[in-house]
Amino acid sequence: MPGRTPDEVVNRILIRLALDEPVPGIANAIGVGKKTVYKIQLNMDLWGVPYPPSTVKLGRPRALLPYQEMVIFNSITIKL
Repeated sequence: MPGRTPDEVVNRILIRLALDEPVPGIANAIGVGKKTVYKIQLNMDLWGVPYPPSTVKLGRPRALLPYQEMVIFNSITIKL
């Protein structure tokens, strides 16, 4: 899987997309594939950024579910 397009190139694509230039013209002028330009255009429409946000959850999963924590907290406060 190839890496991301350099920020300089992405900025040039975004400027040309903002000026409503046709995608094939942008691809030829900047030297990238039409698929790259279409993908950046779609991501801008959907997410507002050139690349979609990460959907991977980071960190350990919770040991207890929220309702379990609430039951434990309520049982402790009742005893006090």
